[in-house]
Amino acid sequence: MTSKCVKYKTCENVPCGRTMNKCKPSYCVPGSSRNWTHCNMSNWGGPQSHRLRRTCRDESKCRTSKRTAKTRDTVDAQTLHQKMPYIWRFLKPHTRRHMIELAKKPVKEINIPSHVFPDSPNKFQTKKQAHRYKQLRKRYRKI
Repeated sequence: MTSKCVKYKTCENVPCGRTMNKCKPSYCVPGSSRNWTHCNMSNWGGPQSHRLRRTCRDESKCRTSKRTAKTRDTVDAQTLHQKMPYIWRFLKPHTRRHMIELAKKPVKEINIPSHVFPDSPNKFQTKKQAHRYKQLRKRYRKI
């Protein structure tokens, strides 16, 4: 069984959660990121870039997507990392405190499954699943 391989016209056309070689990593909404693979991190340069470039997959046999929509709510990862100290200044004190508390916790504790807080609600879930998700959201609200 072969996995579906898709390439896009430009880096702007890559949807959230997908990747394409030679595009810089970025954060986007809905979802969390796009182009976030070792191959794409080689575009940042640095001492590891040559080693990371070897992890790129061959896109010569991939089909080209007809997608023309551009992802609007996105920001380059390096831009966000550089501007974070300035964004931090405009956060409410309670939000800052909450972020510090999260940073102090171990990763195992704050790694919440993505299906608990989905970007779009699932219309086909049963009442039992909906109740379970409601309980999980209540439990994770304090995190």
